[in-house]
Amino acid sequence: MTNTLIPAPSSADERRARFRPPLVLLAGFLVVSLAMEAVIIAQSALGASVDSAIWIRCSLVLVSSIVLLLLAMRAAGGSRSAWTRIRIVSVVVVVAIIVIVSIPGFLPDWIRVEQGVCGALVLPAAILLNLPRTRALFPKSGSASSDRATRG
Repeated sequence: MTNTLIPAPSSADERRARFRPPLVLLAGFLVVSLAMEAVIIAQSALGASVDSAIWIRCSLVLVSSIVLLLLAMRAAGGSRSAWTRIRIVSVVVVVAIIVIVSIPGFLPDWIRVEQGVCGALVLPAAILLNLPRTRALFPKSGSASSDRATRG
C-alpha cells in the first residue's frame, strides 16, 4: 500500500466552494425576477393595466439581479473589486426591498410577496458575502497574510 498525499485545496478552489451558496441564491433571485417580468408582460399583453410603478420596480429588480449575479461570478473567479462591490450592492438591495415592501399601499400584495421572496434570497447571500471567512479569501495586497502566501 502506498501513501499518497492529497494536495491541499488551492485558494481558488476554496473561493469557488465558498461562493457556491451565494451564487445559487443569486441565480434564484434572477429566476424569480425574470418570472415576475414575464408575468407583468403577459398581463399587459392580455390587456390588464399594469401600473408604471410595478414596471419600474420589477425592471430595477431584474437589473439588480443580473448585476449581483455577474459580480458574484467575477468575485468567485478571484476579483477583489467585484467582491467589494457585491458586498455593498447586496446589502443595498436588501434594504431597498425592505423599504419598498414596508410602504403600505405602494405595491399590490402579490408584488410584495415576490419582493419578499427576492429579499429572502438576497439576504443570506449578503450575509455569506460579508462573513470574515469570505473576507479572508480576498487579502489586501501588501498585507501580512498575502505576504506570507507569496513567500510560502
